[in-house]
Amino acid sequence: MTTKQTRKTDAPTLRLMAAGALVVASACAAPILATETLSEGQSEAAPVSCGVATESHGAMTTFRPWVRLDPPQSGDFRFALRGGGTVVDQGGYLEPGAAGQAVLGEATVTGRAADYDVELTVQVGGTTYHCHVDGQEI
Repeated sequence: MTTKQTRKTDAPTLRLMAAGALVVASACAAPILATETLSEGQSEAAPVSCGVATESHGAMTTFRPWVRLDPPQSGDFRFALRGGGTVVDQGGYLEPGAAGQAVLGEATVTGRAADYDVELTVQVGGTTYHCHVDGQEI
C-alpha cells in the first residue's frame, strides 16, 4: 500500500517566491516611466523613449535600463554606471519585442542611486539618442 505525501511550502521558499514576483513586477513597471529622449542635433521628442529605473532595498540599489521604440526596430545601446568605486560599461545589440519594449540589463550595487553617475544611449537607424536619467528611485 502506498501513501501520498503532501509537501507544505516552507517560509523561506515563500519569501523567495515573493521576492521573485517583486523583481518581475518592477521590471514590468520600468517601461511605464517614460522620459524625454532627444537625438543628437534635434530639439523635439523622438520616437524613442528610454531611461533607467532604479530600485533600492536596504543598502543595495538595482539599475535597470529600458527602451521603448515606436515603431519597433533593432539598434544598439550603451549603459554606463560609475560611482563608489564601481564601473559598469555594458552595451550591445538591441532588438525589442513586438511591442517595441525591452529591459536592456540589470546592475545591482551598494549605495543610493544618487551616489552613481548613469548614462544610457540608444542608436537606432543611424541616430544616437541620449536617454534622460535622473537617478529617481521607483
